[in-house]
Amino acid sequence: MTTSGSLRARLLLAGVVGVLLAALASAVLLGAAFERSAQRAFDRTLDEELDTLIGLAEVAPDGRVVLRREPSGERYDRVFSGWYWTVGEGASRRHSRSFWDSAELAVEAAPADGGRLYDTVDGPRDQRLRVVEQRVRFDGALQPQVFAVAGDLAPVAREVREFRLLAALAVALIATILLIAIGLQVQFGLRPFRRLAHTLARIRNGEELRFADAPLPHELAPLGAQIDTLLDDHARRVQRARNAAQDLAHALKTPLAVLAAESERAGPELPRRVTEEVSRMRAAVERHLAGNLGADSRKRTPVAEVSDALLALMRRVHAARGLTLIADVAADAVFAGSADDLEEMLGNLLDNACKWARSEVTLAASLRDDGLCIEVRDDGPGLDADAATHALQRGVRLDQRAPGSGLGLDIVSGIAASYGGTLTLDRAPSGGVCARLVFV
Repeated sequence: MTTSGSLRARLLLAGVVGVLLAALASAVLLGAAFERSAQRAFDRTLDEELDTLIGLAEVAPDGRVVLRREPSGERYDRVFSGWYWTVGEGASRRHSRSFWDSAELAVEAAPADGGRLYDTVDGPRDQRLRVVEQRVRFDGALQPQVFAVAGDLAPVAREVREFRLLAALAVALIATILLIAIGLQVQFGLRPFRRLAHTLARIRNGEELRFADAPLPHELAPLGAQIDTLLDDHARRVQRARNAAQDLAHALKTPLAVLAAESERAGPELPRRVTEEVSRMRAAVERHLAGNLGADSRKRTPVAEVSDALLALMRRVHAARGLTLIADVAADAVFAGSADDLEEMLGNLLDNACKWARSEVTLAASLRDDGLCIEVRDDGPGLDADAATHALQRGVRLDQRAPGSGLGLDIVSGIAASYGGTLTLDRAPSGGVCARLVFV
C-alpha cells in the first residue's frame, strides 16, 4: 500500500506555518503601530512647546516681535540637549542656548497661510531632529515671524526598539503556547482515528464488533457506517461462498454414496451406474457454478419420471435397511421447472425420510386447486411443531447422533422459494413426518 505522508505531520506543518506567519505579522504590525503612536505623541509634545514659545512673543512699540522671556528649563539651557527653539529668520534669528553656535535647521520655509510644517532633519552632532515650524502674523508687527521647535528623536527610537523587543518576546511566548496547543489539538483530534484502527485490528482478529456501537465523533460516524456496511457485505459474501460449498458438497453426497454401494457389488451394471452418477455429479457442479438456485419456470418436468429414478436410487443407497418405497404420483403431475432442481428437492426429502423411516416411505404427487402438491411421508418417530420449524433452519440437526449436515431441508426450501413454492413439515398419518412441497 502506498502512502502520501503523515496526516499528523501535515496538520502540524500547517499549524506551525500559520502560527509563525501570524506571529511575524503581529510583531511587525504592533511595532509599526507603536512607532506611529509614539511619533504622534512626540508631535503633540512639540505642538505644546511651540504654543508656549508663541505665547511668550509680543509686539514691541517699534513693530518688532520680541519674547517677554525665553522658555526656561534644562532642556533648552543645556548645550546640545536635543531640544531647541528658534524665532525669526536670517540675521535676526534668535535661538535657545542649547543650540550653542549651531542655530540653523535645514527645513523648508513655513507655509505663508500660518499652517504648521513638520519635518525630520539632521541636527547638531548628527542628532535626528523632529521639527515643527509655523509662520505667525501679529497685529502691529512689521512682518510675520517664524517660530520653530525641534526635539531629538533618539528617545522615541529607543522606546520603539524596546517595545519591538518586548512585543517580539510576547509574540514568541504566545506563539510557543499556540504551537504546544496545536500539537495537543492534533494529538487529541487524531485519537478517534487511532481508535478506528484499533477497532479494525480487533475485527481482523475475529472479534464481533461494529462501528455503529463505537464512540466515534460525528465527522467519523459516516465512515464507521460505511465500514460496517462493507464488513456486512463481506460477511454475506463469505457466508454465500460457504453455503455454496456446503450445498455442492451436499449435492455430491448421494451420488458418492451410490458409487460406494455399487463398488461393493461389482457386476455388469457397474460401468453404467458409474457413468450415471458421474453425470449426476457433473450436473450438480455445473448447476452450482451457474448460480445454484436459478429458477427456469419455462421448462416442464413430469414428476413421475424423476420420482421413479430417485426411488430406484434410494433403494440402492438404503438397501441394508430393507425399506418399502412407494410411489403415488398422478400422471398429470408436472413440475414447472427444470428436472435438476426437482431432482435436488426430492432427492433430499427422500434421503431424509429413508434415514428416519422404520419400514416405509411414500412419495405422492398430484394437482390440486392450489397447484402442484408433492409429499414425502415416512413412518418414523415424527416431529412436534416447534421441532419442525427449527428443522427448516440451515445447519440445524435435531439429532446429533444421526449422520448428516443439516443442509438438505434449507436447500429444498431455497429451491422451492425460487419457484414461488413453499416447504412445510407436518405429521404423517403413520405418525412420521410429512414433508410437503406446494407450487402455486
